[in-house]
Amino acid sequence: GNVIEKLADKAMGKTKNIVIPYRDSKLTRLLQNALGGSSKTVMICAISPASSNYEETLSTLRYADRAKRIKNAATINENPQDKLIRQLREENEKLRQMVGQSPGGKDGVSPEEMEAKASEIAALESALQEMQKSFAERL
Repeated sequence: GNVIEKLADKAMGKTKNIVIPYRDSKLTRLLQNALGGSSKTVMICAISPASSNYEETLSTLRYADRAKRIKNAATINENPQDKLIRQLREENEKLRQMVGQSPGGKDGVSPEEMEAKASEIAALESALQEMQKSFAERL
């Protein structure tokens, strides 16, 4: 209960510098990455319509409500060098499309701008080749 409450308070912005007590319970220690990490988590609550289980059902629903307020930002783990190569390829493709759309200065693009874009494409291609070469040498 304490971990869920602290994570919900952190997600709501009530406190900025807060220590999450994952070590207080074995369960929260095991679920540390799922509860407060960068992963997407689904919680399923089992409740009972029987009047004999009223207190337990109410407690479960309160717990689920607190857990619902936790907001995680899932991120993709990516190698920094692969990310840079991907970004360079995307920019290279974007620049090629810009050059391909306006041959000969059409669409309001001057020949000087075309020349600058062509030199930028050449620089990006050389940087991409250098990145790939250094990566191949490391293997």
